[in-house]
Amino acid sequence: MDIVLHQYPASPFAELARLALGFKGLDYRSVTIPSIMPKPGLVALTGSYARTPVLQIGADIYCDTATIIDALETVAPRPSLYPAPLGDLHRMLANWAGAAQFGAHVGAALGSLPPGALPQAFVDDRKGRFGLDVAQLARATPHLASQAVTAATWLDAVLADGRAFVGGDLAGHSDLAFYTNLWFVRGRAAGTPAERTIASLPNLAAWYDRVASFGHGRPAEASADDALAVARAATPDLSERVDPASGFSAGQPVKVKTDGSGDDPVSGHLLRLGAGGIAVARDLDGGGMVAVNFPRLGQMVLPT
Repeated sequence: MDIVLHQYPASPFAELARLALGFKGLDYRSVTIPSIMPKPGLVALTGSYARTPVLQIGADIYCDTATIIDALETVAPRPSLYPAPLGDLHRMLANWAGAAQFGAHVGAALGSLPPGALPQAFVDDRKGRFGLDVAQLARATPHLASQAVTAATWLDAVLADGRAFVGGDLAGHSDLAFYTNLWFVRGRAAGTPAERTIASLPNLAAWYDRVASFGHGRPAEASADDALAVARAATPDLSERVDPASGFSAGQPVKVKTDGSGDDPVSGHLLRLGAGGIAVARDLDGGGMVAVNFPRLGQMVLPT
């Protein structure tokens, strides 16, 4: 089983995927991708999707951490990232952390940086692809930092009863998602009032260290060409399962576009569509086929 993670070190969502691989104790290949466009090696596999990270298992490509976690649960069911008593509630909490709360933590992490601290190419990339306005972010930073501190205070209160993790004795998806946000703030905004307040919360600090101890699994460096060769040598999951209420049918040409992204949509033939996610089949340039998988939330499916 060839597992490949396409990522770059400073990406907070890549950190979530790295922790999941560590939690599962998995061996994998790690391809370092650019933090900004163009990303030719990555889009050769996905078709256009260029967010970070992307997980590859043979010729099956998984976009977005929600889909990545599901894929890892399938190939390595134990230990599970959805343990009782919370079970799938971990998924809902992780979605909150990765959506509304992620923006607040981005503000706390990046908004307090001095002018010019971020490379102009990075600023231009994020503005063109996601509408990020650095000046506007700086003005909103006090508010956004207060939101991050509030979320951290809530989490500290949850842990005050002595539980090791959000759901009790066992860690889950939501622990990784909450940790990732805090990891980004601690790494980018060390010494700011918000970061000092977060670091001073005793229950949170002990929990943070416990999650960090999962590590990143056993990565081996690989190239984009290596990953493409893995995909060409494998056969993707081409099973079909389309919710009839969706208005789409299996085999139909479609485009999949991420909400709020300026990236081009991914084109392919529809394989699967339902609450469990989206998958399209697409041919690789030069031969081979992949199945590109997306979560259902946050993705638009469009007929072509």
